[in-house]
Amino acid sequence: MTNHHALARSGPPNRGFGLRERMLAEVGIVAVCGVLLALIGFPPVLEAPLGMQMAIGIGGCLGGWAIMRGLAVIGTASARMLGWDDLWGYAFAIPVGSALITWAALWLTGGTNDAFGPAFAFAWPLSMLIAVGFFALFFLVYRRDERRAESEMSAQGGDSPSDGAPGLYETAMHDRLPKGFPRIIAMTAEDHYVKVIGDGRSEMVLMSLSEAVGLVPPAAGLRVHRSWWVARSAIAGSERSGRDTKVVLETGLRAPVARGRAGHLKDAGLI
Repeated sequence: MTNHHALARSGPPNRGFGLRERMLAEVGIVAVCGVLLALIGFPPVLEAPLGMQMAIGIGGCLGGWAIMRGLAVIGTASARMLGWDDLWGYAFAIPVGSALITWAALWLTGGTNDAFGPAFAFAWPLSMLIAVGFFALFFLVYRRDERRAESEMSAQGGDSPSDGAPGLYETAMHDRLPKGFPRIIAMTAEDHYVKVIGDGRSEMVLMSLSEAVGLVPPAAGLRVHRSWWVARSAIAGSERSGRDTKVVLETGLRAPVARGRAGHLKDAGLI
């Protein structure tokens, strides 16, 4: 087993949240928020006993989270098909999910008259406000984790030239892939999966991109975008269209470069 393989197995000090950790963390945070909403008597539990408030607060928030999670998957998939940033997927999920949650809450508490009556116009904006708050909270938490993981990878030598290419034939990530999977040249996040792209082959693995990046040698590649990691040895060039930059891999695959990372790649001589 190569030294790179051993390093990849141990990983950097913080590899970022895995998918299971993200889901459990979100459930815990949402449940706590449900308790807080119940304690302050947030509608529709203003007049209910405390036990009922807790049941509605926690159950309602967790049910709403599940709806938003599902719609976010649909929204981000649609955004990618249209060539838009993943964030536009949430522009779909938040208003649509909030409407579904509002209808359900009003129907449970007041029947169809409330669900399809004037009360909806008051409750829907409140539901959207809560959804935006949760979205902002999770976005900031995960963005901070990604930045911390990137900085730790850089500190371990991820931003300096290296002979990391050979290590991409045998990594800890290969333990999650079918036997005989070739050299890894790129990885991209797709919903709850990571698409691992090799020479002439690709596989979908259920994990977060941050977790996948922690399973390859830090010096062998780098994050060029929050949803893309590419191997240094696979970069053949770059192309620019207006303010947008893409790295071109030796296979012809193009990966978007985040504007905040473009200067970093230019300093490293990669674009």
